[in-house]
Amino acid sequence: MVVVYQNPDVRRNRRVNLNLMKRQKLNKTLKPPKDQTRLAAIQMVFTPEECLQLVADFTPHLKPALVETMDLAQSASIRKSSAVFVFPNESTNWVFERLGKAVREINDAVYGFVVSQFKEGFQFTRYEVGEYYGPHFDIGPGRLTERKLSLTVQLSAPEEYTGGELIIYPEFVASKDQGTMTVFPSFMCHNVNPVKTGVRYSLVSWLAGPPFK
Repeated sequence: MVVVYQNPDVRRNRRVNLNLMKRQKLNKTLKPPKDQTRLAAIQMVFTPEECLQLVADFTPHLKPALVETMDLAQSASIRKSSAVFVFPNESTNWVFERLGKAVREINDAVYGFVVSQFKEGFQFTRYEVGEYYGPHFDIGPGRLTERKLSLTVQLSAPEEYTGGELIIYPEFVASKDQGTMTVFPSFMCHNVNPVKTGVRYSLVSWLAGPPFK
């Protein structure tokens, strides 16, 4: 099921359930007007078993996460977590196919951005107790100008941790349901609150396209 949220600046966390999708298939006849300030979510992009498999596959490769252009000491003031970038290959193609199908259907239905591919692969991230990612934008200079849509998939079950909420400004709190993908334009400010207990695992990626103009 796809859930589309209006810009929180306009209506406080009002949720519009469009019933556009069962699993990942949109009803093309019910497309809403294009609105590039909305947020969207798809439930069960990955099953709980697939989420556990992704965690098992990529946890051994984790390293301290960095903010681009910063060293570890500088990054720690903004971001503290562990991460690894993953790119398409024989063992991960299915993940990119699943992500691509879901986010492109949301883009067609909601945003209408000109997009092409996941040029940066995806980032698998672990947040342990006290770890966080401060307010930031995914779009930026250089190759970051090509980021159009940001997506985050919750890999941990909600009962496995507290804190660690993904906040999209000014006040939207993303779902913690396991396997749910949250999608938003890359120009929206967002952060991950510090984890209080347990461990939060997530998968993050960006659908690229020509720079906004």
